[in-house]
Amino acid sequence: MGFRYHLCTIIVSCATLASCSSISHIPKDELLYTGTRSIEVEESTPSALLSQAVNEAKVAFAAPPNNALLGSSRYRTPFPIGLWAYNTFADDSTGWRHWLYKTFATPPIYISMVNPKLRTEVATNTLHNYGYLDADASYRIDTLAGGRKAKLSYTLRPGKPWRYGKVEYRGFETIMDSLIHSTWSQRLLREGEQMSYATLSGERSRLFTLFRNHGFYYFQPEMITLLVDTSYVEGEAQVRLTPQTDITRAAITPWHVGHTYLRLNKPHTTRQAIHQDTLTKDFITYTYEGNRIPIHERLLASRIAYNVGDLYSSNAQDMTLRELYQMGIFNSVSINYAPRDHTDTLDVHINTMLELPYEYTLEANLTTKNNGLVGPSIVTSLSRKNLLRMAEVIKLSLKGAYEWQTDRVLRNRGSDNNSFEVGADLVLSIPQLLSPIGKGNDYTRPVSTTARIYGDWLHRGGYFRILALGGNVTYSFGSTDCMTHSLTPFALTFNTLEHSTARFDSIMSANPAIGLSFRNQFIPAASYSFTYDNTSYNSRIPSRVILSLTSAGVVTTLLFAATGHPWGEKDKSLWGTPYAQFAKATIEACRYYNITPRHTLATRLILGGIYAYGNSSTSPFREQFHMGGSDDLRAFPLRSIGPGSYHTTGRYGYVDHAGDLKFEANIEWRFPLLGELSGALFVDAGNVWLLRDDSSRPGGQFQWHKFPLEIALGTGLGFRYDLKLLLLRCDVGIPLHIPYPTERTGYYNIPHFTRSLCLHLGVGFPF
Repeated sequence: MGFRYHLCTIIVSCATLASCSSISHIPKDELLYTGTRSIEVEESTPSALLSQAVNEAKVAFAAPPNNALLGSSRYRTPFPIGLWAYNTFADDSTGWRHWLYKTFATPPIYISMVNPKLRTEVATNTLHNYGYLDADASYRIDTLAGGRKAKLSYTLRPGKPWRYGKVEYRGFETIMDSLIHSTWSQRLLREGEQMSYATLSGERSRLFTLFRNHGFYYFQPEMITLLVDTSYVEGEAQVRLTPQTDITRAAITPWHVGHTYLRLNKPHTTRQAIHQDTLTKDFITYTYEGNRIPIHERLLASRIAYNVGDLYSSNAQDMTLRELYQMGIFNSVSINYAPRDHTDTLDVHINTMLELPYEYTLEANLTTKNNGLVGPSIVTSLSRKNLLRMAEVIKLSLKGAYEWQTDRVLRNRGSDNNSFEVGADLVLSIPQLLSPIGKGNDYTRPVSTTARIYGDWLHRGGYFRILALGGNVTYSFGSTDCMTHSLTPFALTFNTLEHSTARFDSIMSANPAIGLSFRNQFIPAASYSFTYDNTSYNSRIPSRVILSLTSAGVVTTLLFAATGHPWGEKDKSLWGTPYAQFAKATIEACRYYNITPRHTLATRLILGGIYAYGNSSTSPFREQFHMGGSDDLRAFPLRSIGPGSYHTTGRYGYVDHAGDLKFEANIEWRFPLLGELSGALFVDAGNVWLLRDDSSRPGGQFQWHKFPLEIALGTGLGFRYDLKLLLLRCDVGIPLHIPYPTERTGYYNIPHFTRSLCLHLGVGFPF
């Protein structure tokens, strides 16, 4: 009792001294700012923009005080260490006291420094920009006990929003006027809609872009005058758009594209003069250094998004820049235009700088896992660009990883779970679609052909050693800005189980289906994936859909069938080794609902299935589905759920918990907390199942009448801290229902609440 009493006394005394020292040096005409007490919003006429306008206006009041909690303007940490160090050691210029001052001191923030009057003016102007022309804001200084500290309270009065009355477009040239009326349905200013600075400036930008895409190269946004009259009708703004009176003839002349001069500069480490040469083909003149052009001219021409004689278009200019950059070999690209005398023609000058041909990267990571394994991994790669003058990249990567067992109990049992992995990867990527049946050179979106060969050797301590060798050819292209496709017509992988322990062999013997998935086999496959993603285009409801289809062994089986082997014949082989036959499909759909600018409801649904046929009734282990971990069912450990109601507690459980069917659903509410710290409440549900009955894993086969009770369900709370460059994530998962029987009955069948909690650390959002 005495110790606790003295400890509390010391803590209270330190807090009191720190508090007193935080105000001891405040000038008499100043008040120490201790944060925002409240922000009140008076009732206003409801409108679609009210919430957005108020939230943006509140940003003007954000001013963290001394010792703010995670950048919050309202909450502070209890001990103002920075102020105490500032006031206590400010006069010490040497010794340890000066070190304490330099290390911990933070100068006091006064009310005058916060400048609440200016902040209310900024908030008022923000509301005006959203059409609340009668809005105003005020502040109140709430002096605290002692009269040396104060908090700020703010009040916002949005009032009634103004709306657009009559909108006119006058004085434009005939061609411009025709363009305006041809895009009349796309106008942003409409009678009766709420007035805002965004729509006013947006309409001027829309007209500017419209004119620039139809030849008016010298036209600028400021050449459009916006006249707004709010005195005619109360609550209405009459708008007139008209060109400037002193606009130049060049600005209202539609220009055409002439000859193109494309200059290719190499990066130099010396200032020595280098021989230059030129090559003219079609409407392009290439200037380059050395004896031959560094990139095939047809490849460069395919990236030019216009032809000679076309009207100038800013879209074509942007597309040309984008296509040249996406070749991946240019460090810089610029486009300039030069008018020909006495004509309406612009010659195009494209100036480029090639990147250095070699690039080296080194990446190191430290990984920790739920099963007590921890260890480093290293990936190093060397790239050579444009060796074949096709803008290709040849990249060689080497990787290595090691994990050791940190679980003391498992070590004491003699568990040899230390593991390592080494691998090599050689990739050739070309920004073209190359195929035996032809090739195209006219691209409006990124395309690539990638050829890859790789090898991977995995040693899982106490389990096995597996060697995987393979290669594939993949074509990637986009059909729209939101839709991309990836086609792999050929992929061949060879898996061989080099070594297995007696304990692992006994597991395989007891689980023949699992044993088949680890056997030596070839995997000849073809795959296709489709991605729709509009999350980067400010969509009203951002969405992402990923569809993947994979088929293994079809072509090989057809060749065997042509030589008299039945389609369903077992144990067909390539070069004496069986090959896999399976069909696999997965679809992942995500949708994000922006409830407010800072509150988002994120949802995800995943469906997957794999069916093995012909040579085997079991698909390769690496192709099967797993459930549990930091990115799916966060209330359960990694690979601990399924298939179905099957469950094992052995150390080899991750091998057994795999399935042929997958269902997963997630919903997550993301909301702000303090400063850069945000929170999330989530619910995850899902499981995996077997298509065929497996006597070694009872309850694993999918059955409709058992489906509801075999869905694992969990909830939890997460925290995210935004470091700008990356997002740190911490999730605490709480299981609600386990699909296998436990000692508890009922739907909530979690035996021990505290021991069932799962903590997951990660980087970035889970979906």
